Amino acid sequence: MSLIAGIEFRFDLNFQEIDLKETESYLSDITSKYSDIIFDQQTDIRATLEDGSLKATLLVLGSLYIAIGEYGSFRSGIDYMINDAKSLKDLVSSKIVKNGLNEANIMESKRIQCDPDKIRKVLLSIERLESKKNLAPEEIEKDISKIRTSVRNICRHLSNEDAGFFVSSIQQKYWPNDREIPYFIERYNLVVREEEISKSRLTVLNNQARRLE
Repeated sequence: MSLIAGIEFRFDLNFQEIDLKETESYLSDITSKYSDIIFDQQTDIRATLEDGSLKATLLVLGSLYIAIGEYGSFRSGIDYMINDAKSLKDLVSSKIVKNGLNEANIMESKRIQCDPDKIRKVLLSIERLESKKNLAPEEIEKDISKIRTSVRNICRHLSNEDAGFFVSSIQQKYWPNDREIPYFIERYNLVVREEEISKSRLTVLNNQARRLE
């Protein structure tokens, strides 16, 4: 699974007076309720609490492929995912207040930079590079090398399928020289083929059901 969203809260609450397991479960349940709907999949929530002014970190793990599949293009899908992550933060914050926490006790709430943010940064770097017409060859190669490094670092933190989805969306000249890249692409293509087969089977079953009506 990939890190598709994240929220960090700081609450003006006494860490020692909090039931940690119960609070982590409570925050996870609220976040999951909204993230499953927003990202159109069953997400996995990792909640951790830290001492001080109570700090809560909520990480949302899921699939880029499933989330972006509803948006159309990969590029626009990444932008939508980032906006959806912002909406998730606002929804979770509002729900916590509605459930009884004084709004003044939320000292800070912020969105954590996650895989979609890192990918968007790379896509913007590619767009900027391709918009420059008068760069010397050595400057172009230097920028491409930086992009390849970023792509490699991002892929290391994505699921195999999402890594394949990502690199398939950019030109091959930006792919790092990494033997895992073909495997990532194959894993992504396998997921797509399995989904197409499932849709075909569903179509057949629906047609059979109609004939029996």
